[in-house]
Amino acid sequence: MIIPEVLERLEDPNLEDWLTAAVIEKASQPPPQEQRLKGSHPLSSGIIDLWMLEIAERTGKIWTGKFQVELNGKEGEHVQEPWLEHRGNELSFALDTQTAEITFQPVGM
Repeated sequence: MIIPEVLERLEDPNLEDWLTAAVIEKASQPPPQEQRLKGSHPLSSGIIDLWMLEIAERTGKIWTGKFQVELNGKEGEHVQEPWLEHRGNELSFALDTQTAEITFQPVGM
């Protein structure tokens, strides 16, 4: 997921609150056509709540943190990632402060 506006807010004291809202908004948008064809945008469908986003490490090019998320896949939808089968999860993320790319991974996997 790429959120270009995050680069303008890296020094914002409310970055975590803003990023929470931005991830929810971005995840609720339909993925671009090429990602739909590849099935590579797992957060795009079924995210219903995201909270407690915390950036734990803010040094270097890659900042890392975690958040809680509740997912609700659409009925009849094929779940490609095993961790998406569970409704509540803790996800870690890495934010590239040069490209604005955010990658996600389940905690403990």
